[in-house]
Amino acid sequence: MMSRGVRLISVLLAMTVALAACNGDGSGTSASQATGVSNSSASLTAAAQSNDGTSTEAATAAPLPCDAAATANTPCSAAHGVTRLLTKNYRGPLFQVQRASDNTTLDVYPYTSANLPNGADHALISSANVKSADSFCNNTTCSVTYIYDQIDLVAPLKGGAFGNVTATLTLNADGTESLTVPSTSTAAQKATTVPVLNGFATITLPGTSGTLSVQLLQPPTPLTTQSPTLQVSIGNDLPALPGTPAKLGFVPLKGAQIPALGTLAGQAYRNRFGTVNQSIGDGEIAEYMVAGAHYSQSSTCCGTYGNMESSANSSTYTHGEVEGEMFALAFSNGNAAVFGYCDGNSSQAPNVKDPVCNALDINWPGVDAEAGVYLYGPQQPPKEKFVTVLSKYSPVTASNIFAVKGGSASQSVLTALYDRAPPEAFNFGNDAGHAFNGQWQGGLSLGEGGDGSAAPIQFFEGAVITKATSDPTDNEIQASIASFYGPPADKAVAACYANNLINSPLSLATPDAWSQQNGGTAVPATDISGMNKGAATVTSTNGSSVSNVREIIRVQGGQSYSFTDYVLATTNATVFPGGSIQTDDPNGTEFAWVLNTNTGAIVRGTWGAGQATSLTAVKSGNWWKVTMTLTAPAGSNNASVFIDPPTSSAAGVRSQQTPYLSATHYCPSLAILTNSGT
Repeated sequence: MMSRGVRLISVLLAMTVALAACNGDGSGTSASQATGVSNSSASLTAAAQSNDGTSTEAATAAPLPCDAAATANTPCSAAHGVTRLLTKNYRGPLFQVQRASDNTTLDVYPYTSANLPNGADHALISSANVKSADSFCNNTTCSVTYIYDQIDLVAPLKGGAFGNVTATLTLNADGTESLTVPSTSTAAQKATTVPVLNGFATITLPGTSGTLSVQLLQPPTPLTTQSPTLQVSIGNDLPALPGTPAKLGFVPLKGAQIPALGTLAGQAYRNRFGTVNQSIGDGEIAEYMVAGAHYSQSSTCCGTYGNMESSANSSTYTHGEVEGEMFALAFSNGNAAVFGYCDGNSSQAPNVKDPVCNALDINWPGVDAEAGVYLYGPQQPPKEKFVTVLSKYSPVTASNIFAVKGGSASQSVLTALYDRAPPEAFNFGNDAGHAFNGQWQGGLSLGEGGDGSAAPIQFFEGAVITKATSDPTDNEIQASIASFYGPPADKAVAACYANNLINSPLSLATPDAWSQQNGGTAVPATDISGMNKGAATVTSTNGSSVSNVREIIRVQGGQSYSFTDYVLATTNATVFPGGSIQTDDPNGTEFAWVLNTNTGAIVRGTWGAGQATSLTAVKSGNWWKVTMTLTAPAGSNNASVFIDPPTSSAAGVRSQQTPYLSATHYCPSLAILTNSGT
């Protein structure tokens, strides 16, 4: 047998730009001026917006990502986004823009019920105030100069104001170092000075028992007896690198627009020194981001966001030291696979790209650990705009977890692309002689590699989480993402996508989503709703017994799955359509089925040696719902999903049938039946 191997938002006003006011409210000095952010505009940010409490109104019933994580005792330590709030507790702006015409800046807040335009959908509450950005950037261009951390752990040091805190790092006469945080309330209150020990300073938050661990490992300017002090920005905000910050852009989402941040080579957002409460060393960590699925500026490196080295100066470390010094999400093309895996196949040499991912125009989700980039399939469907990448790690002494998940941001489920013990570590293509482990340094960056190299990305939102999340928490985070970027409003369509690991279940007739082979054709057909054309009539044009459409997706050996497919029933046509799941284990095991569309009789396809645990066909309206359960054999990393035209007999035997027999399929689905992962 031969192997067969993306409702909402937001330029609600249709991107009209001739608006009379920026925010429709009073003037006030931007709080970012008082917290070290350059802002030459004196009257662009509304005091009523910054702290009136209404920004916490939820646009959807689903908990926001960092609220879901906090409820599960795995709180976010940093969260950045240009599209929306990621926690209901944040009162500040999402990001800052600077216009080219006069270099003034504007802090862009979320919409609240108080400033939502008349007649606007209340689903816009908590999303970026595009009206203010449109007016501010009218007849000029704007760049994103600053992205605020929505967790804002340093807020108690500023009496609740947003933005990072300016402090002073001092080299003392006895050779020790100390950190001084100025008073932010009454003049009588003294500044706080704490010692710096082993590159970290611990600050007790005013009025609480909480503490901040400030990371001060590698000062950008070394302290000397001649220059013993250095101004430090404490917090997890991400300022743009000096030079040319990325332009503010917009992308369509179901007939509307949302803000987008698309970095180019040399454009990045960095905070490597003075970050707070980040995972350090070989400790637990998790991260997620929503990125552009097909951003044309993807680099051969990484497309990164997350925990980085404490310095981007590559002269401060050597190749032998950097393996595992960062844990950053990667979304990059297959060329980066020369530094790690691509499809999770540990038998594939790390410096030889796996054929599955040897395509420079395809992006793959994964993790950049600095000297090793670990990318996994599957690639995103051609028509998908947004992708979620989520990864988590826990060392051997804790849970021994390394997981990478990915999928459409409009769907309610993520595919576990790799979910098992940490893989073998690779250091610039060489086996490091041990499993992947962490030496995290707690820096934060977006759009650059750990050494400051270019790693362009189209970024919408993301968060760094203090601990490895559970699978239910991952699902809660993805549910919030899907509530913003999807899912489809149509109930039948939403049901098709729910828990479905197949990326394009309603694109059977789209050649670039599925591959049509060996004389088979597929054309759109009315689906189970009776209104939409989400089904496809699949025809064998030459009588070939192996005509098919297919999709390759990620599976895991030992995991049990349920495959379903709806096939339109017939009354007088003797046709026997079928399909199969073929895994890439050493035996190429194939689980096949054949259906009689007249009677609903279903049998195992004899060309596949795989033994399904169950196989049924149940009438659902005018359709037969086929269900097959199976367990992926050991050694499986990927699976091919096949939908065949009528190419078999009543006994399940492949046979050369009369050409142009056809059958109509709807919503093929592969779902995890039992989860053996974490």
